[in-house]
Amino acid sequence: QAGVVACFDADPLFDHPSSLRLAREFASARDPESGNGGRLYVAESSFSLTGARADHRVAVPSSRVPVVLARIAHLLVAEHRIELPAAAAGYGGDGGQEISEGEVRFAELLAADLAKFQGGGVILVGPRQEPAVHALAAVLNQVLGSTVGYTLDPDPERPTHLQAISDLAASMSSGSVQTLLILGGNPVYDAPADLQFSELLAEVPLSIHLSMYDDETSQRCTWHLPRAHGLEAWGDGTAWDGTVTMRQPLIAPLYDGRSAIEVLALAAGSKSTSGYELVRENLRGSTPANFESFWKRALHDGTVEGTARDAVQPRFDPGRLAVAVDGLRALLDSALPSAERPEVVLAADSRVWDGRFANNGWLQELPDALTKVTWDNALLISPATARELGIDDGEIVAVEAGGATVEVPSFVLPGQARSSMTLALGYGRTAAGQVGNGVGANAFVLRTSTAPNVVSGASVQGTGRSYHLATTQDHFAIDTLGFQERNRRVGVLVREASLDAYLANPNVFHEHEHHPPLISLWKDQEYEGEQWGMAIDLNTCIGCNACVVACQAETNIPVVGREQVLNQREMQWIRIDRYFKTEPGLGSDEIDTAEVVFQPMTCVHCENAPCEQVCPVAATQHTTDGLNSMVYN
Repeated sequence: QAGVVACFDADPLFDHPSSLRLAREFASARDPESGNGGRLYVAESSFSLTGARADHRVAVPSSRVPVVLARIAHLLVAEHRIELPAAAAGYGGDGGQEISEGEVRFAELLAADLAKFQGGGVILVGPRQEPAVHALAAVLNQVLGSTVGYTLDPDPERPTHLQAISDLAASMSSGSVQTLLILGGNPVYDAPADLQFSELLAEVPLSIHLSMYDDETSQRCTWHLPRAHGLEAWGDGTAWDGTVTMRQPLIAPLYDGRSAIEVLALAAGSKSTSGYELVRENLRGSTPANFESFWKRALHDGTVEGTARDAVQPRFDPGRLAVAVDGLRALLDSALPSAERPEVVLAADSRVWDGRFANNGWLQELPDALTKVTWDNALLISPATARELGIDDGEIVAVEAGGATVEVPSFVLPGQARSSMTLALGYGRTAAGQVGNGVGANAFVLRTSTAPNVVSGASVQGTGRSYHLATTQDHFAIDTLGFQERNRRVGVLVREASLDAYLANPNVFHEHEHHPPLISLWKDQEYEGEQWGMAIDLNTCIGCNACVVACQAETNIPVVGREQVLNQREMQWIRIDRYFKTEPGLGSDEIDTAEVVFQPMTCVHCENAPCEQVCPVAATQHTTDGLNSMVYN
């Protein structure tokens, strides 16, 4: 419903708990016939899926995102006469921080749009940013009448995961933990490095790990318990909005595994340790008299109607606002110019996440949406910063912070913020399994409890050694002539028009087409009834790669491994090409501001698939209504 969406170090199309719903709603908003446009602004350090689809994007180090948001608040107050609550009046000052021309232009455009679309805009801040930045966004959303809904936190006293594991580490260090039960997770691998969790675990007399995998944590515990997969176990939970959800198993446990609720019930001395009975008992207390009827309905629907948390109207607490304003001022005062304090952003990987999926070959071979790298992680660095540091694309670099060092290949990526580098977590596993062991570099060694997301002041130096990353973007240029022709055409690969141009002339895109005449080797089939075809709306594709790996799973396509990807032999049946776009005449420095365009390449059921004419066993053919069909034994 928002006419303007502004994301600050936020990627709602990828890592928000409701990302799938948000992606569908974003697609609806971008429909030129029925949508409201959903103009998208993004300020971020490295290209995200959301940033790749932005109408206006500025590449800014994560540590300087508060500076840009503070400038927008200043412009809203000073130029657009937006009034802030008295306790938040300090947000109206710009702080006098140095700000680049691109950041100023971004702030001016966004402030004007937010003021114009009052009641129809929204500001989102990502989890990497400090609470004070979230507080500023909340204040601005409130005074602008933004389309943001709030619910009460069901457990406001619950510590954050960093606080919780830090407290646990302190207890383990003092010797007060005699028995430790770890339900899932892999803290030996991914706990903040400064906590030295692995060493502390060795001092605990009895440690028990419930896990689906014999991973790094299991190997250091006294006992490893096989955990039932979610498809093998009864369970319940709450959705993002509080709605109670139901989970019932599809198969019996293959390896005699137990779910977390069953193990907890056993540890607590419960009378029943059956997952089925535990879930039923949990629902029984707040249900109608006819429980069995209610139970059957809940299983059928998968959710329990009417259990979503009520929306609440937020109220500003003057004392807390004053603390937030002071916190923001401290962030602004510490926001040095980018070149004076380089940063390394530690981000979840788009495929293996935090390493939990590292042993999945389909995901390891799935090309990253932006870099197209497979079977590796790399330090993403802007072209300008690479030149300043004397680092070549593919050169192995040593990243040092807090006494820890990790060596990783570099990948020069347009659109990366200057003096800000990004390194994906989830690699460098030692006990992931046959597929995932030893793939990539372990970035968790740089992650500490005080700097879990952004490592400021890191040292990045080239080693002079090179590494050939297995990427797929430039495959299939099989000869010199083809390579030259591709380079000649690259300037016209991206063909775009504005919404106003489309509304004035819906054929504007077809006028850009260049298509050779279609000549078939065979007599074309004539259709009397339906004729199928497929088209992909490039205005709504976010390049998420879901279709690529889903197709690979559905048709059980094998992986070929890093060595064969280097030989251009990846076997996915769908690929998502990624192109960078800049304005004509820009110099080498301006390539840092490049935009991204995705081009899905799939079977579109054209009835002219070349495989139909060459398959020796007629496994590929098209149906009488024009679908390309595959005949399997």
